[in-house]
Amino acid sequence: MKTELVNIKNLKEFAKNIYDNLGGRNILLLRGNLGSGKTTFVRNFCEILDIENQVSSPSFLILNTYIDNNKKEYHHFDFYRVEDELELDYIGFHDIIENSTDLIFIEWPDKFLNIIKKYNHRTINIYFNFIEDNINVREVQIS
Repeated sequence: MKTELVNIKNLKEFAKNIYDNLGGRNILLLRGNLGSGKTTFVRNFCEILDIENQVSSPSFLILNTYIDNNKKEYHHFDFYRVEDELELDYIGFHDIIENSTDLIFIEWPDKFLNIIKKYNHRTINIYFNFIEDNINVREVQIS
């Protein structure tokens, strides 16, 4: 499925559509160039979940955890700066992914895709691309 997102309202509707079709253990694999909308998508998704935490890119921290009003945890990884699988051990990636029963967001997943696929979670690939004619418009593809 491909769609064009013209503004932030479209992104929120897009996130809501994905949310409405999820259930159980899911990992959203977020791909796209820097600034293409991955973290903004997570921010909008968290608004739908009524998460009050400040949602920001975990580029330097590698992991952000958000908690909703029901005390459910949602984990947001960013592997952009991760160089080695040992760093995943350091941040507790394996424990988090093994014990998660809900939703995990992973930016730049291709670096450790072989590890992610070892776990029994449903993975959803979301690709964010700039539209050449208009830098404010994104093409988003789900597979």
